Formats: sequence, structure tokens, C-alpha cells
Amino acid sequence: MANHENQKLIRCQLTAPSGTTQTRFIEFELFKLWQYMMQTKHGFEISDLTMSLWVSEQDFLSKQSLYERSGEIISVDRLTVSIFDQRNGFTHVTHRFAHQDDTDQVKSILLSHVPDNLIDSDDFTLEISQGRTIEKGPISGMSEISLGLSND
Repeated sequence: MANHENQKLIRCQLTAPSGTTQTRFIEFELFKLWQYMMQTKHGFEISDLTMSLWVSEQDFLSKQSLYERSGEIISVDRLTVSIFDQRNGFTHVTHRFAHQDDTDQVKSILLSHVPDNLIDSDDFTLEISQGRTIEKGPISGMSEISLGLSND
């Protein structure tokens, strides 16, 4: 993997119908679909949206003085699941992002969705990459998300 990968994320609060709240980091490009599914299929409430840029730990450290002037810094890991589909001959890659304190829990949840025989095979990998998010501030509405802009 390249050392200078980055990913636009939206950090938000996800509130379950039971009232429990958790922080989620969702890929910018997937956010609207994810939000729709969480609200309509699962009855969750989504609030406190913040635009973030995830950078690898190596990239962060190489440009630390620049990033530290750019906004709030949060330690966030990227969990990358790769599954090789032998029938179709391609690898499906999925990324999830989690606050460093929640990484083990997110890893367990991801693994709970995968059959043990696949986890134990050469067709499955789960890699954890340490990184940081740099946050500029809250997003006030969905129109900002569509363009990735803020009215600050």
C-alpha cells in the first residue's frame, strides 16, 4: 500500500433506537447511502457531522507540523478486509475506520460476519493501518456534503 493514501471521512454520532450512541467514521463517498440505510432500515439517528481527512500514521508523522495547524487530530485506524472470490477471480476490498480505542471491537464485529473457514483460508486478510483524522469543524447541512464544502 502507498504511504501517502488518504481518505475523506465524515465523523458522526449514531444513536440507536435504544438511545445508545457511538461515533462512526464513514467514507465520504458512501455517506449518503450509509445514512439512508441506517435511518430507514435500522431506525438510527445520525447527528453531529464533521468532515475529516484520514491519513496514514507515516504520512501524518512526515507532515506533522502542517497537519497540526489544520484542525483537530484524532487517532483513527483503517481496517481493510480483502476477500478473494475464486469463482469470479477478483479480490473485494472493504475499508472500515474506527477510533483507535474501538478498533478491537470493530475487528470482532467484522470477523463475526465472515465464516471461520474463509477467515482461516488464504483468500481472506484483515489488515489494520494506524492513522489520524484531521478535522476542520462541523458540517451544517447535507448540501455541504454533496460538494464537500463548508460555509465557514
